[in-house]
Amino acid sequence: MPRSVSSKNEGVSPVIGTILLVALTVVLVGIIGAVLMGFGMAEPAPILGISIGQQGNIITVTHLNGAELSAGTYEILVDGVNKTTEFGGTVDFGPGITLSWDSGTQAIGTVSVVYTDTSGRETVLAQKNIGKAGSGIIVDPKILSSAGQTFLISDAVWGGEWQDIRDEANATGSITLPNNNVYYDDEYHWWAITSSGVLPYTLSEAEAQTTSNITLFTELPLHDEWIKIDSSKVLTPEDGTPYTYSGGGILFPTTIVKGTLFCKDSILYVLDHSTGTTRFESEATSGTGWKIIGALVSS
Repeated sequence: MPRSVSSKNEGVSPVIGTILLVALTVVLVGIIGAVLMGFGMAEPAPILGISIGQQGNIITVTHLNGAELSAGTYEILVDGVNKTTEFGGTVDFGPGITLSWDSGTQAIGTVSVVYTDTSGRETVLAQKNIGKAGSGIIVDPKILSSAGQTFLISDAVWGGEWQDIRDEANATGSITLPNNNVYYDDEYHWWAITSSGVLPYTLSEAEAQTTSNITLFTELPLHDEWIKIDSSKVLTPEDGTPYTYSGGGILFPTTIVKGTLFCKDSILYVLDHSTGTTRFESEATSGTGWKIIGALVSS
């Protein structure tokens, strides 16, 4: 009978094949790792609170709290132009430090603080629209203009500018927004309407980061009570007819909607009534109704 003959080379090919597969896998892993490391991991932006403000022609940038920014890692831009040196921003920027710049008669739009990490990636840490005219005239958010008349919002009902409110919420974690106040955002004034059962709202840091304007804020649940004040016209007693009422009443020919302005005896009122009204009564300024928000300063 023929004998089976074993060969020394039996099993060599499978072993070589396995070794080649392992080697190929190692090479591929190395290539992929090198490519991924070449892209690098994104460096997280520093966490801190910054407030951008204005006092006359002086523009200020204040570090409220959080991480310190080393000199050279941040820039202060005014309408996209680097003004870091003018602000004195050649120093480490830490909590409690305020950098300032006298803008003189220069027009100022948007002021931004931009951080650059070690890979060159830029992050906007804070931004605010100042809105100062080039003549050196300051756009005062408490001034409300309509049809050639100028009114000044009373400090008693002034809630503040929306960007300042967002800055504080980002810096402190939250901020309470009282009702019966006037707020300002992007050339418009808003009234936090009074309504039964509606409590002052607390704006959280997370909400402040997603609501860049009051319009977005009013789209949050239960915030449709905030109304944009209609400054296209200011009603006067001549727009209605007097009727007998303690303190003097005005009867209008049509229903007046919420957010409408009315001026009588140089006092400015806004209608705080969800269903509107057909009359004005001087003494009806508590609860929902006509609310005093300011006074006439020129016409």
